[in-house]
Amino acid sequence: KILILSLFLSTIFGCNELIDVVETENTGSFSTTETKDKEMIRLGKRLENPYSVDNMTKAWYSLLERREKSNQRIEPDQLEFPLEMPVRTTHHYLKFRPGSDEELEQLVDDQNLELYDYPLDFEMEEGGTFYHDPAVPEDLPTYQYVAVTADYRVPNVRRDLIEELYIPEEDPELEGNEDFIDALVDEALFLTGNLDAEDMNERVESGSSNQRIMGRRWTPAGTVTVWDGIVGRYVPVVGVEVRARRWFTTKKGATNNQGQFWCDGSFRRRARYTIKWQRYHYSISSGTFGQAYKRGPKQSGDWNTALGRRGSLLVDDVQQYYALIHQAAYDYYYSDRFGISSPPRNSFWRPQTKIAADISRRQNEKPSHAAMYARIGSILPSIYIRKWNSSPDRVYAVTAHELSHYAHWDMNRDAFRNLCIDFITNGRNDDNAVIESWASGVEWQFAQNRYKNLFGLNRYQYEGNYQYQPIFSEPSDLVYTSIVVDMIDNENQRITIHRGNVAYPVDQVSGYTIQQIEQGLRGARSWNAWKENMISRHDNDTEDFLNELFGNWHR
Repeated sequence: KILILSLFLSTIFGCNELIDVVETENTGSFSTTETKDKEMIRLGKRLENPYSVDNMTKAWYSLLERREKSNQRIEPDQLEFPLEMPVRTTHHYLKFRPGSDEELEQLVDDQNLELYDYPLDFEMEEGGTFYHDPAVPEDLPTYQYVAVTADYRVPNVRRDLIEELYIPEEDPELEGNEDFIDALVDEALFLTGNLDAEDMNERVESGSSNQRIMGRRWTPAGTVTVWDGIVGRYVPVVGVEVRARRWFTTKKGATNNQGQFWCDGSFRRRARYTIKWQRYHYSISSGTFGQAYKRGPKQSGDWNTALGRRGSLLVDDVQQYYALIHQAAYDYYYSDRFGISSPPRNSFWRPQTKIAADISRRQNEKPSHAAMYARIGSILPSIYIRKWNSSPDRVYAVTAHELSHYAHWDMNRDAFRNLCIDFITNGRNDDNAVIESWASGVEWQFAQNRYKNLFGLNRYQYEGNYQYQPIFSEPSDLVYTSIVVDMIDNENQRITIHRGNVAYPVDQVSGYTIQQIEQGLRGARSWNAWKENMISRHDNDTEDFLNELFGNWHR
């Protein structure tokens, strides 16, 4: 029975609304663009592949046949032709068919694979934020597409070889012969009907022959910002990875603290910009299933994109939503986190954290939550964020709140499980308060740092610093306490704010850091154990008042 109960707890407590969810709130009306913005990316017709070995071979012979002729599109005799035909299989265009989350994780863990959820040889209609192949059940990973060198040892996941490729831009035997590479690619594009109007404009008549303009190589770069109604301006999106793709070649770069990025390679022709809302340790899905994307323009030159609607006080743009969720996850995983523990990190034995960005009306009637059970071989997300049409700081901070549950669970799973067992068997709110009060404190810490410290809003107080929460409430209301903030700040709210009103906590404790509070939390299996750990593990001039502070809510 104990074993069965333990297995049950390990799979269900992560989604128990009384354990690890933030409070619900009135989110207001939904944007009229909700359905339009979230629709699936739609594919157009399949294109004839100019990089197939067959088509590159045809392009080679086409250049040779016209080498001595005039009045053609290019002047092949002016090119430095290789002594032998270079066309051969250099790359494989693959379609992976992962049958489980574990198999998808094998692909994600290989950081040399530049994976796409959609095929690379199809036209794509504008719009849409995710793609899931209609032939794949919604609760299974969709197909993954990639081009890899022919000798690359890919993970042992079921796959199809769609086509053998020759990519001259990545052929070391042609290194330095840029004009020939460009002419060969140009010819292959022309023969397969893949030169669109703008590409064709790069050819001009000159005398008795048509000569190709060899365009200068350009490096994809730009900025990514997001509208934040709390700050009142567009602010940088930090740490987001931007990709620029032309057929089977991808260049990428991550944004810096100013939201600027520069990709790690260059192109001669236009490339398609995209943002895949994912880093190695986490990915954001569009709802429960479907990797979230931002499709940018196909162009040469910088891409400067501003996400969200200027002047909006609430988050009502889906890309703005993704950006704020990403920012919280990035800050939690990749910054110093004020010295506190990281959520579970992606590794060989640990899967990538999946964060669902829910925007549907039906989903947002539920609270956000962290579902630790979903980490055990499930395609389901581990984190659900349901703050659509909330303020930007709430979207950001609640994401940190849910990730802190994940970090707490991973920091000491036995103690976390014990808190859950006590609550489910005895209904003890003090145990539940350990879990939720810690997460609420982390939520506050991240929000204060972003808006007060980073953006300089000196009067900013996230949720009033939790200083207006009465202690005489229904037992279920004594779960999200201000205990973390009260151990950090030097505000005695009963006196300075509420003029001695005994309905509010008395707080004579100050000077702890959130890192010290987490150290006290480590291993704590009850409300009192957390308090005793704070007393025994730290020296603080106000520690004699910890009994009084913790006793405001639970004794």
